[in-house]
Amino acid sequence: MTILGFQVTGYQVAFVVLAGITLGSAALVVLMPNILRAALFLGLTLLGVAGLYVLMNAPFLAAVQVMIYVGAVTTMIILAVFLSHRVMQVGFTQAIHNPVFAFAAAAVMFIFLFMTVANSLWVKDICAAGPANTDVGVHAVAYALLQPYVFPFEMASLVLLVALIGAVVIAKEDRPGEP
Repeated sequence: MTILGFQVTGYQVAFVVLAGITLGSAALVVLMPNILRAALFLGLTLLGVAGLYVLMNAPFLAAVQVMIYVGAVTTMIILAVFLSHRVMQVGFTQAIHNPVFAFAAAAVMFIFLFMTVANSLWVKDICAAGPANTDVGVHAVAYALLQPYVFPFEMASLVLLVALIGAVVIAKEDRPGEP
């Protein structure tokens, strides 16, 4: 298909659509006054990132993104919002008192981070090295993660479990007469 004299492929259209969904929902996460709706838009943002992984030919990363971030983390955030009755009773809302200042601060931070990463030595080394080895599949990733790092991997899952239990205990409402 040709748009304004440029040849446009389906891949480019899919990228623009997924990038638009991801950036739009990320902006809504920050701008949404209701914390629950912000958490739902966070899930949509993470789904958009998973779609971008699919476009980059990384289906394993896309599946991990959906299962861990969209499935577990977003669900845990929504559960924490529902369990914290005090937040729901007070009517906690996000507030941006000066959106122009907030946008300017975010733009300055983006420029700083972009310049830092663009001028870093490891980016220049990666660019000079050329494309990565295409022989890396799910088996190689699983071996790299689980063979030498089984203990740290399991410790991270234990820390996440303790954090979830701690969030439930903290959010539990104290009622008179109950232990």
